[in-house]
Amino acid sequence: MAVVATPVNATSSLAGDLRFFMRDYFDMNPLHDDVEFSDEELNVAIDQAVKHANVIGRPTNYTSSNFPNDYVLKLGAVSHLFKSEAMRQLRNQAQFQDGNIQGVGMDEKSGNYIQLSQMMQQEFTQHVNNIKVTSNLPIRGSRSPLGRRFFRP
Repeated sequence: MAVVATPVNATSSLAGDLRFFMRDYFDMNPLHDDVEFSDEELNVAIDQAVKHANVIGRPTNYTSSNFPNDYVLKLGAVSHLFKSEAMRQLRNQAQFQDGNIQGVGMDEKSGNYIQLSQMMQQEFTQHVNNIKVTSNLPIRGSRSPLGRRFFRP
């Protein structure tokens, strides 16, 4: 019997981790009865987070496969997804009310999504800046233009 190999997309594992991080499963979204974001949207968000990280502080050439920290990448991707969802909800916001009954809205959570996006974005930016600063520090015992420096571990 022949063995058939299936190629693995490098970002598919990361997209699955991102879905797990956001708890975006069909059984966890009873009102949708589906996932909120498609796999394509997750992969685009990961790419956008990498591109954003590359322009924060000093320019870098990170890719999704060599990004220094998966957790930080997830923060950036979630920020992108939530910002995108906030824009969609703002465009499609509708309010319904019948008589003296409490009004019911559809797609009225754009403010919540923006708030979460900003929170994730702030943490993402801080971590990316820290990663870039620490990557420029000389390695313990290495030569620097100022002579031999020894740094505490």
